[in-house]
Amino acid sequence: MRVGVCQVELFINGSLSLKDKRRVMNSVKQKLRNRFNISIVEIPVDAQWKRGDLGISCVGLDERSVRSTIDQIVRFIEDDDRVEVSNLTVDIL
Repeated sequence: MRVGVCQVELFINGSLSLKDKRRVMNSVKQKLRNRFNISIVEIPVDAQWKRGDLGISCVGLDERSVRSTIDQIVRFIEDDDRVEVSNLTVDIL
C-alpha cells in the first residue's frame, strides 16, 4: 500500500476579499471530495486573499495508481478557471 501526499499552492483569480477566497476554496475542496476518494484540508495562509494552499492525501495499492490519482486531481484543479496552480509538491510514501 502506498500513500500520496500533495501540497498545492493556488493563485485565486478575481478574489477581492477573504470572503471571495473562502467561497472559491470551499467550492474547490468540495468538488475534489465529491470526485475523488481523498482527504483534503486548506492550509492557513496569513490573510492573503489571492493565495490558498491545499493539502491532499490519497491511498492506493501501488505507486502507479497513487501517481495517477494525484495527476488527475492536479488536472482537475488546473481546469478550474477560478484558480491557477502556482506551486506543487508531491510525495509518495
